[in-house]
Parts: sequence; structure tokens; C-alpha cells
Amino acid sequence: MDLAGRSTPPGSARANGGIKIREEFKLVVQKKTVEQVAQKASICIKNRENVPTAPLWHLGKAQVFGVTESFDLVQSTIDYLACKAKINSSFTEDEKEFLVNIYEAFWWGGKYLGFSEAALLANHYVHGGGHEVILNPFVYPYSVIVQDAIVALKKYISNRQNTNKFFAIAKTSDVEFQRSKFADPLRSQNRHKPTQGNIVTNDGTLKAEEINVRLKYTDNRFYLMATTSYQRNLFFTRWSVSSLYDFVDYADEQDDKNITEIPLNGRKLRLPDGLSNHMEKIGIAKKFWYRVEWHEHWRVG
Repeated sequence: MDLAGRSTPPGSARANGGIKIREEFKLVVQKKTVEQVAQKASICIKNRENVPTAPLWHLGKAQVFGVTESFDLVQSTIDYLACKAKINSSFTEDEKEFLVNIYEAFWWGGKYLGFSEAALLANHYVHGGGHEVILNPFVYPYSVIVQDAIVALKKYISNRQNTNKFFAIAKTSDVEFQRSKFADPLRSQNRHKPTQGNIVTNDGTLKAEEINVRLKYTDNRFYLMATTSYQRNLFFTRWSVSSLYDFVDYADEQDDKNITEIPLNGRKLRLPDGLSNHMEKIGIAKKFWYRVEWHEHWRVG
């Protein structure tokens, strides 16, 4: 169609010229895309380090003896592999083995540092085949944000029972709970997040207090659910948390906003979530659900 709104005959010079322009444009775009990929690949190669065969040994040296060279070797290898994952470059068997060994090292390191739940989950990611894990609930009930959420949910449940509303299942993600006055003490503006954590607005996830490192590495954000029955002025509640062990995909985020940081003798090993997600794509890890539950009898008052 021309500027006056008239149809352009398919065989006209103008139509053929348009096709030629589109084809040339496609070639330019394709060439530019190939050049961009090649440029990214060259950056990965430039930053490449020899893949160490024993990352646990190097991480142990970094943790126990503060050996900078060992720490830097592991970190630079992670950075190189993250670069490859971003451009979807193929991984060698040695590189795959390195990533599996990293998660195995997290198991040993987590046990050594007292993060037993996080250690179990890390090892299960590469060896669990996607099967569900039942965790010891110890790490959750003693959390400040969990304790405060339990108080808030009890008041919410009691109020619904008194007003003949459904109360058998209540979650921090329930819209009615989030909008209620009972959730107010959990909101970020009313809390000191480093020591108390908070509920995430419009989401309902509970964010672990930063000082609770054991819970933070196990499950930084989670929903709390209460399944409750009532008889003879007594409530019986099964508290539970169910979370998916997975990571942000590089297809959704390429700027590495989500990083898992592992403390090592005053430094932090940085493992991008996108790289951890990529491990599933190359067949060396599998996401899975994990849950905990504990029970309580309680009365109002």
C-alpha cells in the first residue's frame, strides 16, 4: 500500500524492492546477532580458568587456611561457567563434574558451618532425582518471623472461628489475611528486617530475618500454612512450610541479581542462581519440593 492508501501490486518494482529491503534487514540483524554471540563467547574464553578437579579441596583451603589463590580459582571458574550458561554454550564433562562437586562441597561446608538443612538440600539438588525431601522442622519454629506469623495467624483463625467463617486452612498468602489487621505487625514498615524479617506485600511470603543465617540459607522466603481443627475450646493446628528448591532462569534474568553467597573465611563465594538453574538444563541437577511440619494445641487468651 502506498502513502495514498492504494494497494501495491505484488509484482511491482515497489513490492519487490520492499522484499529486498526486508531480506537485507534480516541479514543485517542475523549478522549482528552472530557477532554479539561471538563477542560474548570470546569474553568467556578470555576469562577462562583451568577447571579445577577438586573444588572441595580448594574451598577447604580457602575456609581453613584463607588461601586466596584457591578461593580465586574456584570463583573465576564459576564466573566462566556462568558466562557460558548465559549464551547457552555447551559444557564439557569436566565442567559438569566441577558444578556437581561444588554442590557436594556445599554439603560438606554446610555441615561444617552448622547449616545442616541447607547442606542436605544442596546435595539433594544434584543427587536426589527430584524426589521430595522432609526436613526436620527445628530451623523454622524458632525463627522470629515465623513465631510472629504464628501469633498473627492464631488471632486470625480465632476471629474467623468466632464469626463462623472458614478457618480450617489459613496461609500467609491468603488475600484476606494479608488485608487484615492481624497481618499488620508483620509488615516491613513495622519491623527491623535484619533481626525480625517481614511479610512480603502482595505476596504473603515470609522473609527470614538476616541474622538467622541457618534459616536464610535453608529457605530465605516461604509461605506458612496452618491446618486447624477446633473442639471443646481447644485448637489443634498443623503448621507447615512447603517450598520448591529451584533457581531463577537466565532466560528471565541475565544481570545476576539473584546470587547465592557462601561465606568463606571473611570472603563470600558468589554462585549466580542462573548458573544453578542451568545445571538442570544440562542434566546434572533436578529441582524438588521440600517441606516441614509441626503440631500444636492452643487456646485463645
